[in-house]
Amino acid sequence: MDSFLKNEADILFTLKEHTKQLAGTTVHELFKSHIYLITDKGDPLASKNIITDEDIYGRTLMVGGGSPALLRAVQQKLISSGKISYFNSPDHETTLTNVAAGRGICLAPGFLNDHSGQFAWVPYDCKDTFNCVLCTHKTDNRESLSEFINTLKKLYDDVVAFPL
Repeated sequence: MDSFLKNEADILFTLKEHTKQLAGTTVHELFKSHIYLITDKGDPLASKNIITDEDIYGRTLMVGGGSPALLRAVQQKLISSGKISYFNSPDHETTLTNVAAGRGICLAPGFLNDHSGQFAWVPYDCKDTFNCVLCTHKTDNRESLSEFINTLKKLYDDVVAFPL
């Protein structure tokens, strides 16, 4: 974000909620990212097609780590049920280490999935999504930049139309 604001970067990938205070930028809608449960591949929840609140009850959930406001609200709803244990994790990398060590499970936006296959990412039954966008400087009218953004949009549209 800092590099973009200092004009050291041409494009910023961010959540739409973070663009409200960005003056002099153009926001390009890219895709909506859903919430997933991250577990170890050997966890019984890894074999499910979708995760419900009831599936998480009785488990230990990692929260925090710079989670977006939407995810914090979903985490808080689960915590307030009184049916889960939880602990704070400082960042996503530490959370993944804790998942690998069997210390807990985690809800995360799908855009964080590195598709390494190291963990199971199971869709969480929640209608809330993260609006992922690209920001460019309003003064940057290069045709190549416009073509690049249009190509990305088309790729994401194709993935939504024909999911893998």
